[in-house]
Amino acid sequence: MILLLLLLYGWRNLKSNPASVSTSETDFSIIIPFRNEQFHLPALLDSLKDLKYPRNNFEILLINDSSEDDSEKLVQEFRKIHPELAIELLQNQRESISAKKDAIKVGIDKSRFEFLVTTDADCKVPENWLQGFNNYIESQDSDLIAAPVILDEVHPENPLFRKFDLMDFMSLQATTIGAFGLGRPFICNAANLCFKKKAFQEVGGYRQSSNYAGGDDVFLLQQFKEHKRKIDFIRSTNMIVTTAAQKDLRSFIQQRLRWAAKSAGYKDSFARFAALTVFLMNAAIVMGMVLCLFDASYLQWLIIGFLIKFNLDFMLIYKAAVFFDRKASMRSYAWSSIAYPLFASGIALTSLFVGFKWKGRDYRK
Repeated sequence: MILLLLLLYGWRNLKSNPASVSTSETDFSIIIPFRNEQFHLPALLDSLKDLKYPRNNFEILLINDSSEDDSEKLVQEFRKIHPELAIELLQNQRESISAKKDAIKVGIDKSRFEFLVTTDADCKVPENWLQGFNNYIESQDSDLIAAPVILDEVHPENPLFRKFDLMDFMSLQATTIGAFGLGRPFICNAANLCFKKKAFQEVGGYRQSSNYAGGDDVFLLQQFKEHKRKIDFIRSTNMIVTTAAQKDLRSFIQQRLRWAAKSAGYKDSFARFAALTVFLMNAAIVMGMVLCLFDASYLQWLIIGFLIKFNLDFMLIYKAAVFFDRKASMRSYAWSSIAYPLFASGIALTSLFVGFKWKGRDYRK
């Protein structure tokens, strides 16, 4: 419960006012790896086309990670239609277990500018995206800047797992913002991330996390933090990047297994504390449920513990729901809060023994 109180304090402590508008124009290299994203790429490319930023001040580097669909063809056609955009289509060069980290590194090696911005192929970026990073860079001189990400709005007719996905995603974003507000950041999302190329190279890039398939964002943040680089978060609704929800339950579970697998590589003490606390808190509730089946006297303690967690979680997640304009999704909070301890504990334990499948590739233990 202490962790939740700390995160609530951190959320309140992180200022939401955007940095003052700057007339300076930072040059950006936008790096986007993709694999089999023909259904999502058109929306991303359209949002990049609509960026309100001088065309000669940014380039777009799209790295094809052995796509087996029409993703590459879509990018080529988009380049022909929009010659005013500086777009490079690159091919991934595999060097490690993490295809995504390899692809980002290909983009970094090819990039012309000092400031690198990453997003994912299943995202849409806001029109003032680069201007927002520019304003913050000019006023704060940050080495790494994270910004908010949220799932596309969930409709009432969507399946339950998608509503649960959004609730869980908002919880992660609330944790991200709260941790930044505490001055103890430990997670972020590569779908909305900006960092200096020189700083990336000086902290060792992805070398320390090359044994993990995921975590290009989290491990990089923790390396920047370890090397005492300036790290910031832009808490502004104008900077929200939206990302697509998983298409089915299987994909959703595989995604969460991938996320859980990287937690074993956390070196940051607060990250380890948070991960262990969340696991123990959820495992305790599950254990309480089991004990109640054999002895009803445990029920009162289970109810007390659950209600404390229920209310603290609600306060934190509701703040995120308001910020991301997803208040309607809170209708799913009650049943999600009951399902979450079972789901989170199950995913954490399963990830210790089972690999996962991602983008058509198997990652085994």
